[in-house]
Amino acid sequence: MKFIDLTTEYKLTKERISLLTGTAVTIMLCALGTVAVAASVNRQSELDIEQRDLQAQRLYEEAQDAMESSSSASLSAELSESEAESLALENTNPMPQVSSLTASVSEETSDQSTSEAEESTEASSDEAAAETYETTSGESEYYTTVYASQIVNLRTGPGTGYDIVRELASGSTIDVVAVTSDGWYRTYNGNYVLSDLTTSTPPATTATSTAATTASTTAASTTAAATTTTAAPATTTTTTAFTETPSGADTSGMTLVGNCTITFYSPQHMGPGTYCVETATGATCCQGRTVAADWNVIPAGTTIYIENDPLGGDGYYVVEDRGSAVTGNHIDIFADDISSLSTTSRNVYIVN
Repeated sequence: MKFIDLTTEYKLTKERISLLTGTAVTIMLCALGTVAVAASVNRQSELDIEQRDLQAQRLYEEAQDAMESSSSASLSAELSESEAESLALENTNPMPQVSSLTASVSEETSDQSTSEAEESTEASSDEAAAETYETTSGESEYYTTVYASQIVNLRTGPGTGYDIVRELASGSTIDVVAVTSDGWYRTYNGNYVLSDLTTSTPPATTATSTAATTASTTAASTTAAATTTTAAPATTTTTTAFTETPSGADTSGMTLVGNCTITFYSPQHMGPGTYCVETATGATCCQGRTVAADWNVIPAGTTIYIENDPLGGDGYYVVEDRGSAVTGNHIDIFADDISSLSTTSRNVYIVN
């Protein structure tokens, strides 16, 4: 009986060992499976992280590209309209509208060239080489005194396309207040002369003539100054006197100034539809009354008599104006229209 018990005990112990061993193997396999699953999950997580990193990098690069494209678009938008049109014309065929515009511009350019050619033909030979300007060039202040080196046209603007105010005789004094970048002098009264036709050295003949004129007219100027006041009432009185004096007056009681150069000037053009008719004395220019003279020879406000009046009047005028080109024995008569008048000479007297 004891042997049977030992055998049974042995069998039970063997079965128990086998069971424990199987359990241990099972647990080990489960542990290994768990480790394998955990490793797989970790690997998948790493792959997901890498995928998200790649996607984030791709999105960042796309954002950078978008920002660069936006910057380029902004720079392109800042180009001026004229530059854009120029680029378009260079890279594409012109549209019909552009062709029409080009034809119109060409036609206007052709008309302008024809007009400039006509103006150049009509201009005096002393300014034929000068370029015509339709607009005033930039000016800078420049104060000096120059002299006409020949007969020079005094114009309303810096170019041969502007109206001629009058001709300045060779040797005429010109007071300059500004100069343009294109070589035109602006005189103190707002007119223009070409600088190439002037000289800074006074001609010898002009100096001699001026000295002689000053010497010969000192007595006359002194007498006129003693009998003529510069106040406005005196000017009004002398104006009334000359308007009532008949033509062909007796000159025996007058002081002879001498044989003077007679020129003419008209209202000064100041701008589109604007003309200056105010004199240096503040009076308003009046045809048949107003003249400009050298105040060192004939003082302002003096009544003068011009023999054989070029305007066909009674010959009596009042010195109400002056000019940079009016020096010595020179009288500049105001007239509304000087197109048919030309430089001449007459005997001039001071009315005592």
